[in-house]
Amino acid sequence: MSELPYLQQLFERLRRGWHLSPDDEPLFSAVAMQPDAYVEYFAPLGIKLVRHPRDFFYFEPESGETIAETLPRIAVFSYILIDHIANLGRPIEEYLLGQHFLVSKLPHFTLDRYVAMLRQVEIDDVDGLRQVLKNMERYGWGKFFDNDEFRILRPFHRVFDKCLGLATDVNATAAAESSPPST
Repeated sequence: MSELPYLQQLFERLRRGWHLSPDDEPLFSAVAMQPDAYVEYFAPLGIKLVRHPRDFFYFEPESGETIAETLPRIAVFSYILIDHIANLGRPIEEYLLGQHFLVSKLPHFTLDRYVAMLRQVEIDDVDGLRQVLKNMERYGWGKFFDNDEFRILRPFHRVFDKCLGLATDVNATAAAESSPPST
């Protein structure tokens, strides 16, 4: 096997939970051009390189690996954003992954139920939201353009798919609870 390019950079990023996407050039192209070679390289080290169906790469977490304390905050942040988009009647995936957002204009503090969810994960203000987004950026799930403007990236699908399922379940439960009982 010829020497694979960017091995050190890839390993350093991916071992910290980074998700490699087309926004990460030239590393992404190197892996995408010969993914099997990279999978084979990392396998003897006990590391599984995964190619997500939506075309990004990450290291599969080890079984029993503890959940980072940032993940519950990211999950609540994401659920609220997805719920808000759904309530607006917009196509969630296209809107979420096709827009630039401003932290100062996020809907997270507009409803009491959103505020209650945020308090459960100790997010009390816009600075807390900004910190969640910086954590998402560390995973390769988002990208800041300045202190206020950001964009959600393709690897966010790992969270998005779970949040979409939760939003569907919650909305179905709410609809069932608000329906008059049948006689």
